[in-house]
Amino acid sequence: MSQNKKYMYAYRKDYAQIIQHKTAEIFELAVYGEKISIDEFSTIFVNSLVAEAFETMDPVLILGKSSNELLAMMLDKTPIDYCVSSYASPEYWVGWVLGYAQTTLKKSFKTLIKVFPCSELLNYYFPYHEMDIKQILDVFKDKLLKYSPLKERREAVGLSQNDLSLLTDIPVRTIRAYEQNKLDIKKAQADTVVELARALSCSVNYLIY
Repeated sequence: MSQNKKYMYAYRKDYAQIIQHKTAEIFELAVYGEKISIDEFSTIFVNSLVAEAFETMDPVLILGKSSNELLAMMLDKTPIDYCVSSYASPEYWVGWVLGYAQTTLKKSFKTLIKVFPCSELLNYYFPYHEMDIKQILDVFKDKLLKYSPLKERREAVGLSQNDLSLLTDIPVRTIRAYEQNKLDIKKAQADTVVELARALSCSVNYLIY
C-alpha cells in the first residue's frame, strides 16, 4: 500500500469514528434537548446536509462544527449549548449504531432507517447495548437482505409482477429474483433498470438504493 493510501485509510478510519460519536450526540441532543421524537428527528436527519456530509465524509462539517452546531443547522435555528449526558442513553446508542452501520455497510442513512426505523431500533437497546456492536450490525444486514425497493415501489403503484413484466418485457422470474435479492439489481444492465424505473415512475437511484 502506498504512503498516500495509508494516510487516506487512516483519515477515513478517524472520520468514521468521529461520525459515529457525532451521530450519537446529535440524536440524544435532539430528543432530550429539543424534545423531538426519535422517528421525527430521524426524518429530519436523513434529509439534511449533515447526513449527506457524514455519508461522503466531508471534513468541513465532520471536523468544523460541534454536534450542537450541526443540530442547529438541521433545525434552522441558533445553536444552543446542550450537554450530552454522562451515560450512554438509549437514544445516544441508536445514533452510535447508525453511525457505525453507515460507515461499515456503506448504505445511506435513509436506507438504514427505512429498513430499521429508529423507534424499532430503540427497542433493541436491551440487551444489545451490552453486546459487541457487530451483533446489532447482523440485524441490520438481515433486514437489508429482505428489503427490496423494487417490490416496495411496484406494490405502491398497484402493479403485480406480471403487470410489470408486460410493461417492461422483463421476464417475471427475473423481476421475482430481483425482489427476493437472488439477483443483485445493482449489477443489472443499465437499460433494464432504466426500463423498470420508467414503468414504476421512479428514479434509477431509488431502485438501486
